Amino acid sequence: MYKFAAACKNELIIFGACRPGYSQKQIRAWIEFMKSQDIQRICCLLAEEQLIRYPKLLDSYQEEFGSDNVCWAAIADFHICDPATLHNQILPFLFTSDRSQQKTVIHCSGGIGRTGHILAAWLIFGRGLSQQAAIEAVRKTGRNPYEATIFAPLRGKSPLQVLAELNYLLNASSTHS
Repeated sequence: MYKFAAACKNELIIFGACRPGYSQKQIRAWIEFMKSQDIQRICCLLAEEQLIRYPKLLDSYQEEFGSDNVCWAAIADFHICDPATLHNQILPFLFTSDRSQQKTVIHCSGGIGRTGHILAAWLIFGRGLSQQAAIEAVRKTGRNPYEATIFAPLRGKSPLQVLAELNYLLNASSTHS
């Protein structure tokens, strides 16, 4: 349900999922599902234009999980996270989750591309996997860290340039651990 799965086969702390539905009832059901999975922290990757469809989604998260347990790091759909956001906001949040053994879910909209490349970055940073092993592990969970590369032409971008951005981001993840 909600494409909920661990970052990789043996991961016990960091998970990925898709977003809740837009109604308050659907948000409540998503939160209850996450709580039933012992999730204690949320990392939301939805861009601002996606959040406006919700009746105060981040507020709902903060009310349920506490403001210190919610990280909002906006990444536009079909884009790669910028390195500063990853290294100054997302990875420290996930590191804190890991250190305190608090199960955390990362979500974008579909739970595939943005969530996928952030989970791969976590596996490199937090678990010491190689870039290839991290991408392979994440892909086995049904996510695709290469989604932004695949959709690059629809945004008028070169797939090779977006792939280079992803490679740079993931390579830099290993140097920040």
